[in-house]
Amino acid sequence: MKPVIVVENSPILTANPEHKNFTATDKIIPAGATMVGDFKNIIGTRRGKPFTYRLFIDKDGIIVYEKNVKMNEIKMNLTGTENDRTITLPSAQKFSTTHAVVSVIAGVLGYAVAKKMGKTGKTAMFIAGGSAIAGYMVANYMVNRNITIEKK
Repeated sequence: MKPVIVVENSPILTANPEHKNFTATDKIIPAGATMVGDFKNIIGTRRGKPFTYRLFIDKDGIIVYEKNVKMNEIKMNLTGTENDRTITLPSAQKFSTTHAVVSVIAGVLGYAVAKKMGKTGKTAMFIAGGSAIAGYMVANYMVNRNITIEKK
């Protein structure tokens, strides 16, 4: 499903199974209206010859010509040229329980390793503190990744 904007007043189409084509009704969708649906290519006839109709079919079944609508593009954090197809969204999370848990585990492990090495008092606490800071940086790398969306 794609959001589109109606560019010009567009008549609603109805299928004509007898002639295998589409007929405009007297109902009109005004310019500037927003619709959600999909683009379809439907094979039918026009003046008795095979023809491919390019249509937009709304989620409610409303049919209009493709030429009367355009894609409703949402641009977020785009950098570079107009043809840029990569969107990078920074992670919204700055601090999480992951940071705290990994920091505490790293600090405890650092203290245990320092004690195993025979360090005492202040030196063991410095090693534990350095390990906790390193644990925080590792957690920060794990959690704060950018989200990249690429259109192919």
